[in-house]
Amino acid sequence: MDGAKAEEVEQERAAFLKICRAFQGYAADAAEEVHRWERMFERLPPAHQSLLAHHRDKHVEAYRCVGRNDKFLSDMLATYMGDDVPPHLRVPPAEKTDGVSRALHRVAPVDVEKVRYVLKNLARDWSAEAAGEREQSHGPIIRELTARHPPPGPDRDVYSPRVLVPGAGLGRLVMEIARRGYQAEGNEFSYYMLLTSSYILNHASRANKWIIHPWVHSNCNHQSDADQLAAVHIPDVPACDAIVDGARVGGSMSMCAGDFVECYGDEQNFGAWDAVCTCFFIDTAHNVVQYLETIASCLRPGGTWINFGPLLYHWAEGAGYVGDEEELSVEMSLDDVCAAANSVGLRIETREMAEARYTSDARSMLQTVYNCALLVAVKVGDEGKGEGESKAKASP
Repeated sequence: MDGAKAEEVEQERAAFLKICRAFQGYAADAAEEVHRWERMFERLPPAHQSLLAHHRDKHVEAYRCVGRNDKFLSDMLATYMGDDVPPHLRVPPAEKTDGVSRALHRVAPVDVEKVRYVLKNLARDWSAEAAGEREQSHGPIIRELTARHPPPGPDRDVYSPRVLVPGAGLGRLVMEIARRGYQAEGNEFSYYMLLTSSYILNHASRANKWIIHPWVHSNCNHQSDADQLAAVHIPDVPACDAIVDGARVGGSMSMCAGDFVECYGDEQNFGAWDAVCTCFFIDTAHNVVQYLETIASCLRPGGTWINFGPLLYHWAEGAGYVGDEEELSVEMSLDDVCAAANSVGLRIETREMAEARYTSDARSMLQTVYNCALLVAVKVGDEGKGEGESKAKASP
């Protein structure tokens, strides 16, 4: 291994270990927040404490909720500690720290939030309570996919379309596509998501195997303490028991780790896919045009790109620096996205807007609702580039 490659491997290992430490530090960080609630309560006048005496029970239960979340995360990490795990993906044991060394090994706030975001995503992707939220975004994608590329039925021994899902997150959309008979492959960059999706896809032996409490971390906008402390059972449907319309179907599912452009911009993926489905994904790009070029190169002629999501560009604020250079972030309007898609050979045939929530607590007093774009485009040859956008804008 040359020096540059060895340095790259070392950097990747360091980034992976940072994620492991964030998961391992979850319980301490979450417990510190509950301890803050206790301190604030103790500062109240006695009469006010008496009025809110039930908060003491709430704090005790919050510690229990944190403990259940930590057990899920610890059990997950334990599956990556064996000798059968590749060395670069092997999770080290959690560090035993005293108060002083704990202060030196604190998890950065941004990484604390990423762990809590994983818990919210588990509720979104894998709980029965979030079925309505998933229907808002996954539903339109699946309906367009099955209409344009029908999967083989149980009595037909025909070609099963290949479907790529970049930004697969915790894998629910990939599984839903696979269970309908497609050859589905998810792609994900974040090890927060990759470690968790592998665990829930490969280790859920039954429905509702685990209990988590994704809303426990904030005291704000809850109608009741019970809502904040609510238990969420996951998964509602384990991958080993994927059934559609009462019958098991013969799709396949795989996951690929890495940057979307790097993984799928190579020659072996040119024209290799019948459909690319993106859900809350394209705004994760530093440069959306590069994503669109990669999507177009992956699709065979006549293949379909199906997109659903907003344009909440992830790098627009606080992108930071790579060395001395400011990190790239180019923000485009939806008109710009559609024009760029057409320029790379993706003829927009459908452009509709629909509301959708994402990782939301349905009982919360605060709801964030996105007005999302459903875009459906067909891959055309060079002769068809530049024709689609005017047709899409003219359609009702």
